[in-house]
Amino acid sequence: MCNQLYLRARGELMFDHPGPDLIYGDGMKDYSFRISRSGQNINVKVLTDGKTIEAETILEDLKPDTLEILKADDYDKLDENEKMELRKVTTPIRESMRQLVGLIKQELNRLEISDELIGNLRFEWSVGDGVWHPIPRGLKVSASVYGFTMLNGRKTNHIQKLLAENEEALVATSYLHQARKVRSNRYKWIYATIAAELAIKEILGRIEPKLQVILGSLPSPPLNKLYGDVLESVAGVRSIGLNKLREGAERRNRFLHSPESDAPSFDETHEYISFIDDRIKGLTSEWRRMRQEKGQNDKRG
Repeated sequence: MCNQLYLRARGELMFDHPGPDLIYGDGMKDYSFRISRSGQNINVKVLTDGKTIEAETILEDLKPDTLEILKADDYDKLDENEKMELRKVTTPIRESMRQLVGLIKQELNRLEISDELIGNLRFEWSVGDGVWHPIPRGLKVSASVYGFTMLNGRKTNHIQKLLAENEEALVATSYLHQARKVRSNRYKWIYATIAAELAIKEILGRIEPKLQVILGSLPSPPLNKLYGDVLESVAGVRSIGLNKLREGAERRNRFLHSPESDAPSFDETHEYISFIDDRIKGLTSEWRRMRQEKGQNDKRG
């Protein structure tokens, strides 16, 4: 009896609207990434069409009961324990695909990629005999990122490094991209400010996990305090533009609570979004720098 399960998945990147080709040029090729998740080594590829994503992995110590579940021809006939086992088998490969697309969306500024990230996801399994079988349908992909960038060798190496360090895309990035996509300047401003608030909380929580409970359950200090005194106490640096962050949050509150207040102009709104984008990128860079220094110190120790 074979004790290995070969698992592969294929899906399509979901787009809210057309954008520049993700992969372009004479040297077009599939871009491959390696992801480690839940003890599995998963190979994920973005195909040359720039729309299709594939992933493969091998699960060791296959249980006979799991194989029988995989052989089921109707997902709805499985009981809850069997469905849970099926999710357990497929979750690492599904989440690795979601992680990769989330980072592509964030790092390449691909606003056109939907926050749903991946659609039409299909799984297949094999015991290594070259015969592939579909996994019972009923599974769903869940995903709960100016100046477009295309996937190239340098960007592939950059994203692979983030994957190796198990970095997840910031939830804040989705709100920043929503700020760019929505038409109303008022809502652009609101979404951008939400992005700034989420980003600082996410980064502070990554730097000091003990802060996650406080940031998630207690009223937050003003935005300029979070990017100023709080960030300095945890990371030793302060963000620039603290007054602008404070004023931006105050205007956001007026837009929320006083619908009759004048909406910002197109120019000042887009300048504000770019300002918030720079603050978030600065936070992310600082977090990556601190993580790298910690890793180097751990090796010396």
